[in-house]
Amino acid sequence: MINNHMLRIGALFLLTVLSYGFYNAYLPITDPVESNYVLSAITMIKHNSWISPMIYDQVWYDKPPLTYWALMITYKLFGISDFTSRIPNTLIAGGSVALMYHLVYRIKESKHIAIMSALILFSALQFWYISHAVITDGFLFFFSLAIFGYSYLAFTKKNANFMVKAYGAAALAVVTKGPVGIVLPGLILCLFVAMRWFSQKDNNNYTLTEDIKLLFNPLGILLFIVLASPWYIAMYSIHGQEFISGFLGLHNMERALVSEHPKFNVWYYYLIIVPIALLPWTPSVIYQLKNIKWKENFYLFGAIWFIVIVLFYSLVATKYITYTLPAIIPCIIWGAEAITNSFHNKSTSFKYIVTIPLAIYVLLFLVASIVTPELNPVPLIVALILIVLFTLLAKQYNNNKLPLSIYLTTPLTILYTAITITVTPILFDQSGLQFKPYIESNTQPAYIYGTYYTSILYYTEDTPTQVFVHTTDNPLWTAGKTLMPTITVEEFEKRVSTEKGAIIIVPNKYIKEFTSSPTNIIATEVGKSGAARIYQIH
Repeated sequence: MINNHMLRIGALFLLTVLSYGFYNAYLPITDPVESNYVLSAITMIKHNSWISPMIYDQVWYDKPPLTYWALMITYKLFGISDFTSRIPNTLIAGGSVALMYHLVYRIKESKHIAIMSALILFSALQFWYISHAVITDGFLFFFSLAIFGYSYLAFTKKNANFMVKAYGAAALAVVTKGPVGIVLPGLILCLFVAMRWFSQKDNNNYTLTEDIKLLFNPLGILLFIVLASPWYIAMYSIHGQEFISGFLGLHNMERALVSEHPKFNVWYYYLIIVPIALLPWTPSVIYQLKNIKWKENFYLFGAIWFIVIVLFYSLVATKYITYTLPAIIPCIIWGAEAITNSFHNKSTSFKYIVTIPLAIYVLLFLVASIVTPELNPVPLIVALILIVLFTLLAKQYNNNKLPLSIYLTTPLTILYTAITITVTPILFDQSGLQFKPYIESNTQPAYIYGTYYTSILYYTEDTPTQVFVHTTDNPLWTAGKTLMPTITVEEFEKRVSTEKGAIIIVPNKYIKEFTSSPTNIIATEVGKSGAARIYQIH
């Protein structure tokens, strides 16, 4: 017979998958990141390449293969479409929410805090965003969460089996994102062991040797090697030094030392990103900080986990908004403690850390949809009305102790459903789908001036040529990552003069440069989108 714990795991998984996945068919594949993953998976299927990642019929070393494998299996089973492209990340999101509940239940031994932790994760802004995107970070978060929970349980329960599970998760993280999947957790756990020894060395029930044995568990290390090493060995045996230089060199070491996006390389970058990532629960997390006893094992571990991840990526030259997502894991649990305690204790703080921030959060999205011309505010207006009606109804049942899970799940699901519908036009402007009518109706070559929309190839099966416009970007990245068909401006001007009917897509940032070029004289503007103008050679 299925117990209540398993039913809650299943319910949380289904809630996430159904609410996250219902609108996936209408979310276009965007550039530049999502399109790289889907096109890589499609190219690998085309060449039956399950070991070497490929794009534009070439091997490339950007990421390990796990995300590509998930996409390839999905495409093999269900075909290639916008909807199927998002199935892997939707499923792993459901797994993360369910796993959050399971691990917190084991750690805190409280179903209320466990359910609340799952719901906070389910509705945290950055997790919601990443779980709708075709990127590696959703998978990395799942494995990071497993490492966090199982390694902590290993030390507190003195159970080596938990550490074996943590090593298994770390191995899969390495096959998802690279060496960072073991380097960061290893550093965090070593620091935790050192801090435990420093704070508990006078405790007769504590021994450093036992912690070290747990940390360097032989079976766990063996499992890590068995799971993580085959792909790396295979890639080196096939590609040799090229793999070392491309993957470990360019995409790992160089990315850490040389910024791919210099304008984001500022020390305070993640001090802005992390609070935004936790919305609408940032006030709850901040509120709980004053109640935390940092010397206790769980809070000590959580603090080390958070600080190391944020500090590490703050020191890394290349910065992305998704890099620090695993750092929010302990924050989510702290916020869950604050909300659960204030709700069950009938504390007035519930209003200030949940009700008011959530209301402001809803209104911000509503105002944004009203003032932004591309967005339709109707879904959010309907959502606001439904949330108000639910709140009034909930007050009628307040005396009957309406469960906190229902009290929060219903408005959050309504809100994020409305947001998903509302943001679709913005995604359209970031996708090559907007250019499909111009390219499919034309038999002449297509060019993209200054940048590249990989998703054009995904949507049209036509391979445009990038016109490489002079840039101030570091040549390390412009040379190392440019695998698509590319020509110089000079080559483009010579070639296009004889290609009557050729289509030229000019992103808005390059309009001024294009209109001052000789090609503009022989080109006619035939279309315009939010992101670019479309020209045709006459």
